[in-house]
Amino acid sequence: MSQENASSMLSKIKWEPLGLWNVYFLFKLGLFYFSYIEIHVLENLAFMAFLALPLGRGLGHKAKHIMAFVFALLLLHHDSYLPPLSLLMGSNDLLMSFSPTYLLELVLRVVSLEAMALMLVTLVTYLYFNQWVRFTGVNILALFAVSIIGTSIQQDTQAIAAQPNRIVKQEPVLQANSTLTGPASALANFYSEQQNLVTEFPEQFIGPDFDVVILNICSLGWDDLNHIGMENHPLLNQFDVVFENFNSATSYSGPAATRLLNSSCGQRPHEGLYGNKPEQCNLFAQLEQLGFQTDLAMNHNGFFDSFLQLISIEGGLSAPLQSLDGINVIQRSFDGSPIYSDKQVLNKWLDNRARSPQARHALYFNSISLHDGNIIAGQANRFNTIDNYKVRAQALMNDINAFFEALSDTNKNYLVIMVPEHGAALKGDKIQFSGLREIPTPSIVNVPVGIKFIGPNKRATTKPVKNSEPLSYFAISEFIARTIEENPFNNSTINIRSLLSNLPTSAMVAENENSKMILYSEQPYIQLGNGIWTKYPN
Repeated sequence: MSQENASSMLSKIKWEPLGLWNVYFLFKLGLFYFSYIEIHVLENLAFMAFLALPLGRGLGHKAKHIMAFVFALLLLHHDSYLPPLSLLMGSNDLLMSFSPTYLLELVLRVVSLEAMALMLVTLVTYLYFNQWVRFTGVNILALFAVSIIGTSIQQDTQAIAAQPNRIVKQEPVLQANSTLTGPASALANFYSEQQNLVTEFPEQFIGPDFDVVILNICSLGWDDLNHIGMENHPLLNQFDVVFENFNSATSYSGPAATRLLNSSCGQRPHEGLYGNKPEQCNLFAQLEQLGFQTDLAMNHNGFFDSFLQLISIEGGLSAPLQSLDGINVIQRSFDGSPIYSDKQVLNKWLDNRARSPQARHALYFNSISLHDGNIIAGQANRFNTIDNYKVRAQALMNDINAFFEALSDTNKNYLVIMVPEHGAALKGDKIQFSGLREIPTPSIVNVPVGIKFIGPNKRATTKPVKNSEPLSYFAISEFIARTIEENPFNNSTINIRSLLSNLPTSAMVAENENSKMILYSEQPYIQLGNGIWTKYPN
């Protein structure tokens, strides 16, 4: 074919105009302007080229636009800061159990009112000006401008980093005196050190009897308390000790409970939570050997995500679940299952405890009253569970405070430890919208831990001792072992400083099934799947 014939054929091709697809690109440029998304220029130009392909008006034309709709959604997700689809779809089986109302709420968190307003403005702008303005050309020029701006910023960043007089701190938070070369090496070094940690409990229990009560609370982080203005709630002043920098090491309930129940050894990688574990790692097994009867109570049935089975098999908690008969339903979970009164569940345990001949008990209590998607009983039509979080948090804290008073009335001794599983992620960020916890970021895994001594010889707390050292579950096991060894309930005052002295600190390392996070050089770095380590955006 001659060059003349080829040119003649090309001149006869009628490229398909983008038409309303221009609204899609204008909308994304608006999102980019307001810093809601990034724009991958090459991929967007390739999508424009695909839309312009002339496939006639038949079946090929319809198929192209059906495919274009799918490509447009995938490309918008690619340009967004949301986690990869593979990470989101990893919980597909759990998503299927969500109620339609809760799923609608999640969609509305992603599609904000601001985004809807921007879409309306974009559509009206296009319809009004498209007779005079060639928006296809505008979009192409705008994409090239985005590319030029991005290249300029990258070059400026590289130039600043290359300045010889600029000192960039590279000292890893994980080990201040080490010579680690990156997040991956820091993580490997961290787990190498953690595998040698084991709590040494006393060989026998000596002194006045006391119970150990562990309150494992779902979805309560410092970031959430600050967001709703409850960081100074009176309950926090009821504790003798408050850990202000405690790492829950995960952002999901099952792994968090498993880590707590196996806290007598150092922190394990996520895959190390499952399968055979040394008995010496199991906190409640150690307490049983010292004469404690282990108890299990929850304000839910434990069916979702096989939670009850998980804490039995992987957490080593063999105690039967306390019956929920006769207890009021105060909420409904996101899957429609009942959530019972925390106060009544705890008081029922206390009543059962009073009839038990066993001298010492160790209770594991789990509450999901603050879980995302819960609906308060009698408010079935109110589906914005972010708005009712503060009401639920106040109710829970009031119930715990009332439980403290009930414990005091028994004239027995108790060591009570409140340990949240993880935060609720109320605020969200660029990558994870409100309530999404696929990536265990510092704002999600930093949770308030409180410790309280209750007994007839124990003087009321006037002000809690606040510990800001970086701690995690192993420190809780160590604290319990020290309390058993020193058994301070003989005295009217307890030497808190002695019990807290040199508690083992822990770097902020957290994992879910397909995501890892470490605080390295005072910055959070994440790894998704088996990908590269990247800095998590602020």
